[in-house]
Amino acid sequence: MKIPLAYSRRQGAVELTDKEYTFSLWDGKVIVRPKLDMKYLYIEITSRCNLKCEMCFKQYWEDEEGDMDWELFLKILDDAEEFPELKMIYFGGIGEPTVHPRFMDMVREVKKRGFALGMSSNGTLMTDDMLREFAKLGVDLIYFSMDTVPTAQNAITLGHLAAAATADRIKRLVKYRDEYGTHRPSVGVEVVVTKENYKQLPEMARFLLDLGVDSMLVSNLLPMTGEQMEDIIYDGSVDMKPILEELYRIAHNGLYIKLPYFELKTERSCDFDENNVAVVRWDGEVAPCYRFLHSYYEYIFGRKKKVNAYSFGNVREKSLAEIWTSEKYTWFRFTMKNYMYPSCTDCPLVDACDFVKTSDIDCWGNEPSCADCLWARRIVQCPIPQHNFGKFY
Repeated sequence: MKIPLAYSRRQGAVELTDKEYTFSLWDGKVIVRPKLDMKYLYIEITSRCNLKCEMCFKQYWEDEEGDMDWELFLKILDDAEEFPELKMIYFGGIGEPTVHPRFMDMVREVKKRGFALGMSSNGTLMTDDMLREFAKLGVDLIYFSMDTVPTAQNAITLGHLAAAATADRIKRLVKYRDEYGTHRPSVGVEVVVTKENYKQLPEMARFLLDLGVDSMLVSNLLPMTGEQMEDIIYDGSVDMKPILEELYRIAHNGLYIKLPYFELKTERSCDFDENNVAVVRWDGEVAPCYRFLHSYYEYIFGRKKKVNAYSFGNVREKSLAEIWTSEKYTWFRFTMKNYMYPSCTDCPLVDACDFVKTSDIDCWGNEPSCADCLWARRIVQCPIPQHNFGKFY
C-alpha cells in the first residue's frame, strides 16, 4: 500500500524504493536496498558573498560563481516532497544566502510549503524587516558566523571581521522572536578557532549567552595555504584543556556548545553522512557534503592536497530521488556508514603515497576519497542541525 506523502512525512514513515543493488565485498556480496531517507537537504542558493574572509574556501577555489535560478529552486523543492523523513531545508554551501536577489522569496516559499528552514549567514546584509519576517514566518534555525567578540574584532586577521554588525543582527532577531512569543528562529553562532582567537572562546561563550544565543558551534581551521598551517591548534601546539573546562562550565548555564576534537583520534564519523545530508550546488550538482561542493587545495597536517568537486548527478536532469537512490550514491553512503575506507591521515605510508595528493580515489578503490577528511575526524565541523526539546540547534 502506498502511504500518502503528507501522512508519511508527519508520521516519519520510511519511503521504500523498488531498487536493489548487489555489491561485491571482499569474498562475499552485500545487497543494499536504498530508501528515500534523506533527512537534511542543503541548498547553496548562491556561491557569491559580500565578504572576503582570508580563511574561506572562496578565496582559493577554481569554480565559477553564480546564483541558483528560480525555476531550479522550485524544482528542488518539488523533489524534496518525495522524502518522507526530511527534517529541514537548509540554505548553506559556500556562499552568503542573503546576496541572492530572491533570497526572501525563497525563504517564504520554503515556509509556505511546510518545510522547516535553517540557514547559515554572516548576518551583515539582514535588514530589520528581514529579521522581523524571520520571526513572523517561524524560520526554524539561523547560524551566524562570528569569530570573536565585537570588542576584539581587530585582533584577528583570518576570521569574520564584522563581529559588531553580526552581534547587532542577533540581538534584534532575539528581540523580535520574543515579541512574537515563539522560540523561532533558534539562533546559533559558528566560530572558527585558530591561534588568534582560541583564548577568547570562554569570553565569547559568555557574550553569546548574554545575547540570547541558543547554541555555539566551534570548528577548527582547515588551512587553504601553507601559511595558514601556522594558525591551527589541533597539532599539539596548544593546551586546550583549561579552555575546554571553562566552556563546559559556561554550557551548564544554558548554552549548547558543540566542540570539535583538538587532536587526531582513531574514531571517524561524518556528520553529513550520519545525518543523511545531501547538498545541492547553485547550478544543480548534488554533492554529499561541503568538502566535495567545490574544487580547491587544502592542507592536512602540512600536506598539500587537491580536493576536486564531486557530483552524483544534476537535479536539472534527474530528480533528487533518482540521484539519492542511484547505485553510486547508495554505495558511497554504505561505505561511509560502515567505515569501509582507509585512514590516510595517520597512515605510515602517507609520505610515499600518490593517492593522498587528491581526493579522487583512495587505495581501496573508493571514489571520491574521504580517507583524508578532517570533517570525518571531527576536527572540522559545519552546522548539521539536531532537533531536541522541540527546537533545532
